[in-house]
Amino acid sequence: MTTTNTKEKPRRSISAKAMEAMRKKDNKLVKGIFRCFESPGSTLTFSHKKYAGDDVQQYTMTDGDTYDIPIMVAKHLNNNCCYDRHAHVLDANGKPSIGVGRKVHRYTFESLEFQFDDEMEEEETA
Repeated sequence: MTTTNTKEKPRRSISAKAMEAMRKKDNKLVKGIFRCFESPGSTLTFSHKKYAGDDVQQYTMTDGDTYDIPIMVAKHLNNNCCYDRHAHVLDANGKPSIGVGRKVHRYTFESLEFQFDDEMEEEETA
């Protein structure tokens, strides 16, 4: 007996042109400093691949050193390399429950190039 998952979200199709524009934007290099909060001064080696058809890239970074990396890797380090620290919180009725107190970052990438996304888009169209 075969069952189908009716709760599966429909996939959005993205045109090849839009996908290439996203890939180009994500591969733009940004200069910054790698920070390791778990063990300061250590070296981290990790692999990253975002788009189908791309090769897996390996990165080795040492805490406090400056690197030129693609924006998508910098965003990965800043947004995905953290864990939740749970805490006891009070709900609206004053009952205690366990919830996410805050996110604790393991690694970050501090950009030395201060630009907003809309400024980057203006440069691309110019």
